[in-house]
Amino acid sequence: MAAKEIGTSGRPNKYTRWYANSLGKGRAFLRSEWCAIYLAWSAQQAGVRTKTGTAAWTVAWANWYARKGMWRAKPQRGAMVFFDWAGGKSRSGIDHVGIVERVHKDGSITSIEGNASDAVRRRHHSGRIVGYGYWA
Repeated sequence: MAAKEIGTSGRPNKYTRWYANSLGKGRAFLRSEWCAIYLAWSAQQAGVRTKTGTAAWTVAWANWYARKGMWRAKPQRGAMVFFDWAGGKSRSGIDHVGIVERVHKDGSITSIEGNASDAVRRRHHSGRIVGYGYWA
C-alpha cells in the first residue's frame, strides 16, 4: 500500500490534513515534519493503525513499540525502521521513520519513507538505523 504513494510531495498534503483533521490533532500539523504522519496514514489505509500507533514524534512512536515489547534490532519486511541521522543508537535520538520494504542478503534494507526530501520515496540504507518496530 505504501509504495502506491511514492512521489507524493509537499505540505500541507493529504497525510498532514488527515492527521490534523481526522485525528483532531490541530492545524499546527499541516506543515510539520511528516514521516511518522505518513506511516500512520498508511497504517490507517491498510486497516492496521491500532497496531502501529499514531504519534507524529518519532521518539514517542519508537518508545510506544518498546513499551509493547515490539522493539527489535533485526529488520523484517513490514516493520517500522527508525533512524538517527547523527548515527546514535538511542531511541531518544531518533529523527526519522520509514517502513521496511525489503531486507537484502548483506543486511541492508530498502524502505519507503514519507518526508524524505519532502516526498514519499524508496531508499536504500545500511546504517544510521536505531531499531525496528514490529506490529505483527
